[in-house]
Amino acid sequence: MGIINLEDIQPGMILDAEVKDRSGRLLLGAGSEITEKHLKIFKMWGVTEADIQGIEKEEIAVETAAELDPLLLQEAEAQGSELFCHTDLEHSFIKELFRLFTLRMVRQKSGGDDHDS
Repeated sequence: MGIINLEDIQPGMILDAEVKDRSGRLLLGAGSEITEKHLKIFKMWGVTEADIQGIEKEEIAVETAAELDPLLLQEAEAQGSELFCHTDLEHSFIKELFRLFTLRMVRQKSGGDDHDS
């Protein structure tokens, strides 16, 4: 199981824990199979991540990186390193922010659709 960013969740994945909105209202119960409709509802209610069965966050990061152009990824990481030079890249929040920054930069440079990430 692993807490996964909404952008990495795919229809057919199974929730390991309930998904609630910011006020604590239940949106979808544990054990439910996620559909495209659920993903849209999660976005509307401000859900940014969910606990998914059988998947670790590190697995998703490796899979995502493997799908990207290595040169664009390297450029984005270099640019991010300059911007994040005064931060602790080992801190979990900063590490995730850096990861999201590099993904967004690669997608923008490759012309990918990144308006809702």
